[in-house]
Amino acid sequence: MLISGYELELVAPPCLPGAPTWSARAVLAVDIDAVLPYLNARLERAEYDHQAKALIWKDRGRSFAFRSREIKAAPALDRVEARELIEAAIAMVNQIWQEREHIEPRCDRRPRPNLMQLFQLLPRSNCGQCGCATCMAFSAGLLEGKKQLADCPDLTRGAHSRNRSGLQELLGLAVD
Repeated sequence: MLISGYELELVAPPCLPGAPTWSARAVLAVDIDAVLPYLNARLERAEYDHQAKALIWKDRGRSFAFRSREIKAAPALDRVEARELIEAAIAMVNQIWQEREHIEPRCDRRPRPNLMQLFQLLPRSNCGQCGCATCMAFSAGLLEGKKQLADCPDLTRGAHSRNRSGLQELLGLAVD
């Protein structure tokens, strides 16, 4: 196990005083620089800066930042949720660290798609079946990690199904 101890801090967002959400910060007892390239290899949509020794990952509306001696997660509603987010992130780091012999580390930075690149591959029907009012809003949700390709039913049918693999490549997801 790489990470066994940490101190948890709950931080109010400085730009939103009185906001109902918080950021969780775990100050780690160990340096986790060595695991970052393995996290980069395993985490789809990760943004890794090898020189800065920082990895940012967005998943289902949550943002996680991994640095040498800290892990941050946001948003959290309270201390209980903050602890759960940090514990899940630490468990993931420890799991990937244990499996590192079977993972090819990645030190490169994946190119980040822009909103229009994603939008152009969507059906652009603004049908709302994904839960967004427009396909442009769905594109933004994909970039932020709040939406998944599976949320758009049209991407599994007909002519639009061909665009699914292009979207997967742009987002750094495994192509099925």
